[in-house]
Amino acid sequence: MTRGLDVPTVDVSVSKQRELVKLFEQRQRRAPNDTEREALIRRYVEDEALFREGLRLSLVHTDPMLRAQIIARVRGMLQAELDQKPPTDAELQRYYEAHFSDYAIPETISYREYLIRGGPDAGGDSRRLLSLLERQEAADGPGLPIPTDHSHRSEAQLASLYGPELAHELWTLPSGSWRELRSSGGVHVVRVAERTAAAEPSFAVIREQVSADYRKDRTARAFQAELSRLTSQWRVQIAEQP
Repeated sequence: MTRGLDVPTVDVSVSKQRELVKLFEQRQRRAPNDTEREALIRRYVEDEALFREGLRLSLVHTDPMLRAQIIARVRGMLQAELDQKPPTDAELQRYYEAHFSDYAIPETISYREYLIRGGPDAGGDSRRLLSLLERQEAADGPGLPIPTDHSHRSEAQLASLYGPELAHELWTLPSGSWRELRSSGGVHVVRVAERTAAAEPSFAVIREQVSADYRKDRTARAFQAELSRLTSQWRVQIAEQP
């Protein structure tokens, strides 16, 4: 009884050999000689054997890194196959109107800040600094901090920097005057230099940004639809928690 039919076969076709040669030429910028051609085929056969052994061992199911790589590769392939035709002006206009609030520019303030870290001398240092600033004298020297200029900060951004209470105090300061504000981090000597009103940019001004956002949103929705199509083919069983 022959066992020839049980032996796995690796078919190195003419087209595969041409592919191997082409890859060699791209890397080496020359054609392979006979020895190198034989080595290319031998390496391909070895790789194919290793690949099939990996499949037999179900490494894709047991190796989390390999699993993640395959998932990422298929995700990229699906996204690359999605329709990428340019949006029309009508589509962009509708998207802009539906997401108008996303493009509104909030009111902002620009200010200078000296932060004096908390400590036994913080109060005295802040009063000395405040006196120098109010007299418009040089506010530098031993123990005095280097100022930080903040440009066009919204109230929400201030809250993320300082927390809601200090942010509200800073936001409501009048422009042009130096003030002391205290927090757990120390004493903040600040002056609001400018307050910029909220603005609503026109579609024509931000058309390129709207186009980029529309394409990203369209791709995400199309990809989610494709994922839903794929997952709908599977029966999902979720075990109850003990």
